Amino acid sequence: MLFDNFEEAYAPQTLDDIVFQSETGKMVVEDAVSGLLGFPSCGINGILLYGVNGTGKSALAKILPNLIEKAKGGDDAWQKNYNISTGGDNGARIIEAIKNQAMLMPVVAHYQYFVLDEVDNLRPDSMASLKVAMNINAKGTVFVFTTNRLSLIDKGVQDRCLRIEFNAASGYAWLPRVKGILKDYGVTGKSDDELLELISHCRGSAREVMMAIKRVILAHLRKHQALDKREIVSV
Repeated sequence: MLFDNFEEAYAPQTLDDIVFQSETGKMVVEDAVSGLLGFPSCGINGILLYGVNGTGKSALAKILPNLIEKAKGGDDAWQKNYNISTGGDNGARIIEAIKNQAMLMPVVAHYQYFVLDEVDNLRPDSMASLKVAMNINAKGTVFVFTTNRLSLIDKGVQDRCLRIEFNAASGYAWLPRVKGILKDYGVTGKSDDELLELISHCRGSAREVMMAIKRVILAHLRKHQALDKREIVSV
């Protein structure tokens, strides 16, 4: 099928694949990844990505460990990914496991990485325990958090993090990414104004933008009666 490999092909792999709300935020992340900022240091060993739904926070959080590790000349990062759900113990056992693991020194990688998606779902006592976990081996651990509700994140946790606002990016920020994907599929003739209008209807949601791109591709192929031709190959 035409889009069988679409998600895999365009899943973010580098920072250039992420559409940031601001250049300032992107620069902070770049400097943390490259080592220019000397991260982790100064008691700060977390990166907190916060903002509305669908803006790419989780996608960035997943790739940051490998980007940091490889920038230091290493291989793939040793990382644990957690999605903190509501109900149950709200991550209490996860935080205890992290505390036990954080005491160990990484064998091959430069750091141990802990990625907590939707960290705002932690109970207050678990959130306090997370602050303790971040202190255990602050020079040997890196934490990456995402949240849609910054106000629910303990101030002590925030204080130990680089905080990156991740709200809806402008249409102009999205334009190169959209044009690049359309070019891959042979879609030409769309003006910047047309694409900016398309992006505006997606309200900054990366998910909606990617689905809108697929609709444009299908419309183009139908117009040129190319949907069933052999030369239309999925990316």
